[in-house]
Amino acid sequence: MEQSRRLFLKTMLMASSTATIDWTGFGALAAQVDKKKNFPVVVIGAGLGGLVSAAYLSKYGFDVTLIEQHSVPGGYATSFDRGDFTFDVSLHATVAEHAMPQMILSDLGVWDKLKIAYTPELRRIVTPEFDLTLPARDPEGVKKVLSEQFPHEKKGIYNFYGEMEQVIAELWQGKRFAFSMMDKLEKLSLELWISEHVKDPDVKYCMAIFSGYYGVAPSKINALFYAIATGEYLVLGGQYYKARSQDLSDTLALAIEERQGKILYNTTADQILFDEKKSVKGVKDSQGTIFPAKAIIANCSVPLLFNRLIPQNIVPKSYTKKIRQRNTSLSSFVVFLGLNQELSHITDYEIDVSFGTNRYDSSLSSQKVLDQSDIGVTIYDNLFKGYSGPGKTTMTIMTLADYEPWKKFEADYFNNDKEAYNNEKERIAQNFIKRIEKMLIPGLFDMIEVMEIGTPLTNKFYTNNPGGAIYGFDRDMEQLNAKTPVKGLYLASAWSHGGGYTPVMMGGREAAAMMLKEFKS
Repeated sequence: MEQSRRLFLKTMLMASSTATIDWTGFGALAAQVDKKKNFPVVVIGAGLGGLVSAAYLSKYGFDVTLIEQHSVPGGYATSFDRGDFTFDVSLHATVAEHAMPQMILSDLGVWDKLKIAYTPELRRIVTPEFDLTLPARDPEGVKKVLSEQFPHEKKGIYNFYGEMEQVIAELWQGKRFAFSMMDKLEKLSLELWISEHVKDPDVKYCMAIFSGYYGVAPSKINALFYAIATGEYLVLGGQYYKARSQDLSDTLALAIEERQGKILYNTTADQILFDEKKSVKGVKDSQGTIFPAKAIIANCSVPLLFNRLIPQNIVPKSYTKKIRQRNTSLSSFVVFLGLNQELSHITDYEIDVSFGTNRYDSSLSSQKVLDQSDIGVTIYDNLFKGYSGPGKTTMTIMTLADYEPWKKFEADYFNNDKEAYNNEKERIAQNFIKRIEKMLIPGLFDMIEVMEIGTPLTNKFYTNNPGGAIYGFDRDMEQLNAKTPVKGLYLASAWSHGGGYTPVMMGGREAAAMMLKEFKS
């Protein structure tokens, strides 16, 4: 358990401190590999992890072929058009500027081609009992707003966020304190950490509001992980890739192709091929085309990789057991709405809406009955001017969702018999809209020009992720190493490095670097 915690801490340190990365090391490794064209690499999947891996390898002259089952790059970092509206599939906010993504993208020579927008607030939280907005990039303001709403918990509020700020000071600024907050939180769950400071369930709910970003309930999420990840939002502010997350993915794809890397869309990996020494030698696609490879970087789901693409006699039984013991993360249910008017009475971007009275105990966990779940509203036009066309609004209503209730529709869905499935998703979407009409946007139904609904089955269809998972495996599990026990096979996805834009981009860089070390030897 101690070893697992130390690996976790190392990963989090890397994720949040660019000082831990040797930014000259990748080029040095690449320079030690002679005749790079003799080392062809196949990357399976054009999610952010796969794109970053391929971008690094193509930058340094390797023969890279990236195969992607979809018609566009990005995985969840994509967008789609409906009528006059362009919807972002996944991105609400991330931390890129002054953080690890900027360092990676700068290293790849593409950062200057991207634009970033900052969220106007940290979060707005709406419940039947209170409605408050936490300010962006203002830790003292966050403490003040919460303390004014919950004066009886003022001391605990200030202490909790003070400890979060100390973690950031220890990590980013290298400050040393008599007592290390990082050492303390490494051993706690978020629930235990919060409970040290406050008792009021509503205050706990507000403090844990970012748990939904990470897909894990407060009782399971590590306190240090939460302090670092949420501390970045608290101090640096939430950020968004303009004009959509698709721009990030397209920019990386263009960099690969400009450096003579190949990207093959609408191409599905069917089998990984091995030589007599059980080393990878290529990938065969669903049409029978074989792509030779000295190494393969898998940006696809790990269960798909080891259950379908690789013969069982290739993988050590202990590793197979390790994979099968893991649980997949939650999925999502999203209602994408294009409105025929502007929402001038609301200036907030991300809004959490809770309907019950026992919200801390019931929120931020899987809701199999989505009619009863808390939901998040994102109004994209409050992010930057011109997000939608004149007189229009782009917004989403979403919640985390368990795959189990959708299993009964699975066979019919994939046989294109969707009547019962469509009825159910429409019913839930209508319920969501009614609840948002009551709590936040009166008359919302009459404003709707375009509506699209994404479910766990939608996610599974487009990504091949078991259970339509949006974070890979559950975050309460130790991360997988980028280097697998299968010779020549590396992992670079949410399934190995954890969900979210930053972890998968780091995973892409790490997998490519590990591969180069093997090539060098």
